[in-house]
Amino acid sequence: MEAARKTLNSPKSSSPGEVTLKTLPQVLENDTKVKVAGVDIDGILRGKLMSKKKFLSIAESGFGFCSVIFGWDMHDQQYYKELKISNAENGYRDIIAVPDLNSFRRIPWEDEVPFFLVSFIDPDTGRPISACSRGLLKMVCERLDEKGMGAMAGAEYEFFQFRTPLTSAGSNIQQNPPSTAKFLNEHPVNSLPPLTEGMFGYSLTRPVHNQEYYYGIYDTCEKFGCGIEGWHTETGPGVFEAVRLDIALCLSTRQWLTATSGIRIR
Repeated sequence: MEAARKTLNSPKSSSPGEVTLKTLPQVLENDTKVKVAGVDIDGILRGKLMSKKKFLSIAESGFGFCSVIFGWDMHDQQYYKELKISNAENGYRDIIAVPDLNSFRRIPWEDEVPFFLVSFIDPDTGRPISACSRGLLKMVCERLDEKGMGAMAGAEYEFFQFRTPLTSAGSNIQQNPPSTAKFLNEHPVNSLPPLTEGMFGYSLTRPVHNQEYYYGIYDTCEKFGCGIEGWHTETGPGVFEAVRLDIALCLSTRQWLTATSGIRIR
């Protein structure tokens, strides 16, 4: 298991603050709970909140996590063809989720609750699950490191953004936060109003109309330890782009968290 931990832990430079098994109790001294999450088959974070006592007890050895996250889609519907990793025959058995201590950060929009990413390993072999994207990337980078090389990676997040959906009566949906999914179940997709109108990439003026949101994304990502290098409008109604360049393993940690930050602030 110790070998697995060495493989799964990110480089020290990937974290806002270095954390080790020895310093972990001190880091969490004033906390009562910890949030953990891992990346599923669709690249979506799946996780839970656990007590600090529980987290400290599994920080080194890991804990059981249902393998079904590699066997169903984002709507928790199982794929037609089951994987060897997770299927009815093996009872959708647990795999081992090992916290990556170097992924530590606090969640700004959740009262600074401590957060750690986990990577998934096979309980029989102690090696990363083949479908675990973080584990796979780390093994590749490990091989490069053995040859005296490293890997850099860049990511561009270009996406559409929409305003808060309105009911047919023209008033805000009475839900906090408003449910875009519920709105789309009752209205056509093209009824969602874009955040900005028209086609104008790299505009300096259009973000001014949504200053709280625009700067909120940038500042919150910075506080969350996954800062953005570039953040601007792109061509298209409501289209924005965020850019980040980093060491490959560091970027893999930050890209899912950046997406999570954007979803939270929308």
